[in-house]
Amino acid sequence: MGSMSCNLVARYTGCDPFTMATLAGVRSRCAPPATAPRRAAGQSTTSAIVPMQNQEKFEARHTDAGNALLFSIDAGGVLSLTREVKGSAPAWQREDLSSAQIRRDLPRGRCTDFASALSVPVPGRPGAIHLAMVVNDGRSDHLYLSLSNSASDLAWSAAPVWTACPFNAGAAPARLAIAGIQIGEANDGLFIAVDLAGQPDGGGGAPRRKRYYLDAGQAGTPRWMPHNAPIDAAAVIYASCLGRSQGGWKVDGLYLAGRIGDTAQLIYAPLYHPFSPSMPAMPRRLALPDDLAADTIAACRNADNTASLFATSGGALYFFSATNQFDGAQALRLLADPLFEGMRTLFAFAADGRFTVLGLNGAGQVVTTGADQVVAAEPAHWSTPRVILSGAAAIAPCLDGERSPNTLFAQTAKRMVKVSRPSAGAAWTGHDIFVPA
Repeated sequence: MGSMSCNLVARYTGCDPFTMATLAGVRSRCAPPATAPRRAAGQSTTSAIVPMQNQEKFEARHTDAGNALLFSIDAGGVLSLTREVKGSAPAWQREDLSSAQIRRDLPRGRCTDFASALSVPVPGRPGAIHLAMVVNDGRSDHLYLSLSNSASDLAWSAAPVWTACPFNAGAAPARLAIAGIQIGEANDGLFIAVDLAGQPDGGGGAPRRKRYYLDAGQAGTPRWMPHNAPIDAAAVIYASCLGRSQGGWKVDGLYLAGRIGDTAQLIYAPLYHPFSPSMPAMPRRLALPDDLAADTIAACRNADNTASLFATSGGALYFFSATNQFDGAQALRLLADPLFEGMRTLFAFAADGRFTVLGLNGAGQVVTTGADQVVAAEPAHWSTPRVILSGAAAIAPCLDGERSPNTLFAQTAKRMVKVSRPSAGAAWTGHDIFVPA
């Protein structure tokens, strides 16, 4: 069977006291219609619409034209693409990306995790959207990839092509448990990292994950390859992101934040040795001042596929430029502000000649700051942190048509919302997304 789709219409809901309370500093206006017209088989009907409910997980990307794309898993275990269709009013269309494949391969399965990536833009070349999804059959996890989809023509979303990626790096575990997956944004190679849940060590310590990268560059089934970076086995890693330090020889790596006992660890570990993939690739040890432990980390891609790294700790924001990621490098403290206390998630963008950092703190506030890239190493040039949204439980920002991070999706206590502004310095506006009941 083909993929199912339904039309979604976004409307302002400023009359909702909850929305007004949570969208602090965000302008809203009232227009929540009770019904929306729908046509089927040549017959006009009318059906009620309801706010889009919160999702289990979501990530935001954009088309080459700048229209927002929201990839998400709902409570029923369906991976969907909710995409913006610009017209006279904010409108959305939703495509079911997972159900057809799951029905064919694993009739009792459900999508439990996914990852998405949009490649760094190349002039004259359409952007590429890469997807990975994890399907659980009630006992074990199964990995699927859908790679190099067009970011300009979204016709593929009606029936995405998925490639099964069974574990093939030796004997498969009795129960494969995928604990995380990441896809790199580089435009000069495809880099996919997968974490498997570890087994208890018998000594009462926390189970340690096993890390792999996927070799999907050749025809046929992608190969699982162990991530052989010589990292201390006692390290407990609690945050990671893909990126590339300068001098990485066109190979991505993982930034890993963790601890060994009470000692903070921050490491850049290439996925593999650039000249001999079977050899361990030597990691680079990074550090925050005074050996502080990072609360959150985020890497953003530069135009040359290198990455700049940001971190928060103890109410401050720190920065590693792509050139300051040698072994033993120490971060530059950019800002200290109570808004950075207890940061839960962090996002960073290098776009439109600026670095922009957005994060969600422990108080449910979305905080942002930024600076021109040419003066990013001068703390005085960073803007004063400000709150653009309150009452958020999770967020996913993305770039707009001007290649600026002026759009984000947020999950509140009741529903999903989109918050955006037409340009830097303009007022942020909140929209609820309404779906047919």
